[in-house]
Amino acid sequence: MPPPPATTRGSFPNKALHARLLRNGTLNADPSAAAPLAASAANSSLPYALSLLEAHPSTFSYNTTIRSLAHGPSPHLAVALYRSMLLNPLSNPNNYTYPPLLAACARLLVARSPKPAAPGTAVHASLFRRGLDSRDRFISASLLSFYAVAGDLPAARQVFDRSPPNQRDLPLWNSLLHAYLSQGLYTQVLHLSRQIPAADEVTLLALVSACAHLGALDTGRWAHAYYARTRRSTTRNLGTALLNMYMRCGDVESAWSVFRETLDKDVRTWSVMIAGLAVNGLPRDALDLFTEMKNIGMDPDSITMTAVLSACAHAGMVDEGKRFLGCMPVEYRLQPTIEHYGCVVDLLGRAGKLEEALALIQTVPFEADVVLWGALLVACRVHKNVDIGQMAAREILKLDPRHAGACVFLSNVYAADGKWDLVQEVRNLMKEHRIFKPPGSSIVELDGVVYEFLSGDHSHPQSDQIYAMLDEVCKTLSLKGHKPSTKEVTFDIDEEDKEVCISQHSEKLALALGLISTKRGAVIRIVKNLRICEDCHSVMKIVSEVYDRVIVVRDRNRFHHFKNGSCSCLDYW
Repeated sequence: MPPPPATTRGSFPNKALHARLLRNGTLNADPSAAAPLAASAANSSLPYALSLLEAHPSTFSYNTTIRSLAHGPSPHLAVALYRSMLLNPLSNPNNYTYPPLLAACARLLVARSPKPAAPGTAVHASLFRRGLDSRDRFISASLLSFYAVAGDLPAARQVFDRSPPNQRDLPLWNSLLHAYLSQGLYTQVLHLSRQIPAADEVTLLALVSACAHLGALDTGRWAHAYYARTRRSTTRNLGTALLNMYMRCGDVESAWSVFRETLDKDVRTWSVMIAGLAVNGLPRDALDLFTEMKNIGMDPDSITMTAVLSACAHAGMVDEGKRFLGCMPVEYRLQPTIEHYGCVVDLLGRAGKLEEALALIQTVPFEADVVLWGALLVACRVHKNVDIGQMAAREILKLDPRHAGACVFLSNVYAADGKWDLVQEVRNLMKEHRIFKPPGSSIVELDGVVYEFLSGDHSHPQSDQIYAMLDEVCKTLSLKGHKPSTKEVTFDIDEEDKEVCISQHSEKLALALGLISTKRGAVIRIVKNLRICEDCHSVMKIVSEVYDRVIVVRDRNRFHHFKNGSCSCLDYW
């Protein structure tokens, strides 16, 4: 006897159940009984699900099937089914229809580029016509989340502001908080968090993430203490977020404490700790922790290996870094990605092996991208290799004609040679194509308040005191024999003007505010958006000794812990 014909899993039982419900009259008596049948069939056979819904229409059945499609592999089908629902006079959308539908629209935004917001805005218009846009807190939260994913923060904020105050529960606040976070508005996240009447883990994840970006250690500590008071133990997600926050604020001791307290560690937890130790000037501790991770049987992933290679780069461990890259496929069953090759290019570049770094770029099994050439370009700037630097800059501009870093490098090279006509040519080109170098800015947190400075900034209310302190520091530096390093000033101005220019760098202004606002011996923490310049680095070392301060500076590449006249980077950065 031949075997029965093969069927897709679920389709035959569904049809059998469908037939049984028809025979016993259940579907005729209660059309909503079709809901589980249509929902389970929708992702594998939408025509069959539609035939069920059209034969036995009900709002409940449509809602259930839309929810199934919204969370399935093809969220666009949820939108298509909604259009079908609108055409059926026996199924009227209600407040249960829209949250999963808006979730489907948000998933479509994530999956496609450029982002097609049309389905979501059409759904918003539809529920607005039905008067449902501000009556239901679940709809409000879904709308807010949709606009956050779409990058339309004004619309997200409008949804929040239009919701009745008695419906602004914690999930709605959290949606707004994460909307600001997703747009990189970290200071606003801190301000907003102070207005929330309560907080849960979702709230604290957003707050801690914002603190990590800003280096707002005091606020991050408050979030940690709040959670400790209201919960018994730290979850893995929040533990990893706290660990990352402490590392990105330069508080390695607190990071170790969180790491030890997190019992259910996964590979992400280990990777964050290893990466944090590397950028905080403890690369050998990072590699020791990697060894410990392997000894307990935890397999590294691609992110772990990026952290390990970064540790080698910060320590100048060239041979070890090359060995880790070479053994990844065999020992760890991981194929090196372009990020891993980028770490090794950075490693070789920092060590001054620019020709070897160039050779590696030319032989990687990928098409070299801006990140690879950018790592080489930075090394050329540090080691003053003009020829390879110009080559790297031109390769970057082929890939990204609007790359500000490459244009600035060429401008600086010409300035160093006194070729001011070529400098002006590059700057005119940048102006013509609206290519702007991001201005240097520095952030310092004092008593839970974040202050940001630009170079030469006078916007702070204590500006007079800040510049008075800066004058005092300059006099102290002069007595200690410090001579300002003006070689990185690439403007065609005299030496005295160059000295004034570098004396007002943003990190120096942040330092001056820290000195006048905190007691002797207190730690001053500064976050710089660019690489710290040579003169500021020298100044921080002297100030840490003369004023008896620990100064922690996080620049674009790493941390610098200044103490007793020396830096944790050992001047290797």
